[in-house]
Amino acid sequence: MIGVADCFLEVAKLEFFYDQAPEGMKSLGTAYYTSSIGIGYFISSFILSSVDKVTKMNGHKGWILNNLNESHLDYYYAFYAILSFVNFLCFVVAAKNFDYNVEVNENEQELEPDIGNVAKQRYVVE
Repeated sequence: MIGVADCFLEVAKLEFFYDQAPEGMKSLGTAYYTSSIGIGYFISSFILSSVDKVTKMNGHKGWILNNLNESHLDYYYAFYAILSFVNFLCFVVAAKNFDYNVEVNENEQELEPDIGNVAKQRYVVE
């Protein structure tokens, strides 16, 4: 299920970086897309190692062990769910404050009446 969600997310992320980038920076948007994947994997590894170190402090057993039966992966995934919820809240704030580029189709529809008026004015003047 996570793999399917990841496929949809990556396609949407690529579309976002490509659509919202200015015309001269489309390739840079694609580079940001691939860079965000790599940075995400590094952050995930950092979170895992940090949780492992913090939970083993002061002589505690730790949440992430070599034996899955003795590990507390339920605590780890609960912590991950909390982080995901905080990430969602940050996303909502960023999405509300983001100024999206206007669709190309909307621009064409807005410009069509103006183009007709300019053509009429040109013929009247000549």
